Amino acid sequence: MKNRASYTPEEKLQIVRAVLSKKTTIQKVAKEKNIAPTLISLWKKQAEDSMLARFQPQPKGRRKSTPVAAPVDSDTRGLKNEARKAKIKAAHLEASLKEMKARVAKAESIVSELAAQLGYKLVKVRTPRKADKA
Repeated sequence: MKNRASYTPEEKLQIVRAVLSKKTTIQKVAKEKNIAPTLISLWKKQAEDSMLARFQPQPKGRRKSTPVAAPVDSDTRGLKNEARKAKIKAAHLEASLKEMKARVAKAESIVSELAAQLGYKLVKVRTPRKADKA
């Protein structure tokens, strides 16, 4: 498997400048540098888009500060993974609880049917609340 080559911004700039100045073609540079022509085309498009954005009219007055996103470090990434796993586990537990409640309700109905057949009357026991104990 080939290792991917990485290019510095200066190298990319040099290649894009050569293509933009019409000194050479994308195909020639691609062969010389052993780079895919589509990659050079992508760099060229990114450079053109950046230049276009730079020459767009700017609004008058003070610039609004844009909040800079904090870099995601490994600790943050680990915490996010743990939170995602906890959410999945909570969803499974909720599904299990729902299933258990359905089973309890079914068992209660079976017990009440059996009690009725045997002639017994079921009485629900009220558990005292904390406020009732005081």
